[in-house]
This record gives sequence, C-alpha cells and structure tokens, in this order.
Amino acid sequence: MAAMKVLTRILTDEVPGGFRITMETDDGQMIQVFATENQVSDLADELDELLDDDEAELTEEQEHVGEEQPS
Repeated sequence: MAAMKVLTRILTDEVPGGFRITMETDDGQMIQVFATENQVSDLADELDELLDDDEAELTEEQEHVGEEQPS
C-alpha cells in the first residue's frame, strides 16, 4: 500500500447526477472522484460523527481540568 498523503485542499462541484470532489495532496497530486448525493450524505454523516466524538473528548477533558485536585 502506498504511503498516506496529506490533504491540502478539497473542492466540490455539483455535476449532472451527483458531485465531483477534487482533492489535492501536499505533493501537488490532484485526485477527482464522482459521488452520488447519497454517498456525499453518508460521508457528511461520518464526518459529523468523527467531529462529535472529538467534541465529546474535549468536553470530558475540560470537566477533569475543573475538578479540585487534592493538596
């Protein structure tokens, strides 16, 4: 498997029948994919879930910071 690349930019365009997603990596490589509305919706749901998980972790950390520490 090829080494993972770093995403530097993502563009989306509506095209007949769905969406064109263009991704650019840190080495300048451009990747274009076609996605249906359902695929974009599923991707958005997955990203929301990932971000919600991160938000929950931050909330937990903030709660622990506010707790009194024993002397």
